[in-house]
Amino acid sequence: MQEAVEFVREDGSQGDLNLKLYALSTCGFCKRAIEFLKSQKIQFQYIYLDKIDVDKKREIKADLKQKYKNLPVFPVLTVRDEQAISGFREEEYRKALGIED
Repeated sequence: MQEAVEFVREDGSQGDLNLKLYALSTCGFCKRAIEFLKSQKIQFQYIYLDKIDVDKKREIKADLKQKYKNLPVFPVLTVRDEQAISGFREEEYRKALGIED
């Protein structure tokens, strides 16, 4: 299902984490998350869910909720398709991505 939508890819020196960011184009926290990842030179993919078909958006949100057992609060960052972080909290991002302060 998520393969049916087009993600924007941001290149970076760290590319082994298979990061996907689900965001909203109007969300300030989403923009901060994208800028943080870019500033850390981490490779990731992102998609603005409010810019895609409504049915696909519902499908993705339901999939995230079912797979990660929580209601998505945007942005949602998935790490190696194993862990999801809802919202943007820099400390949690740093810990999950192994980034020192």
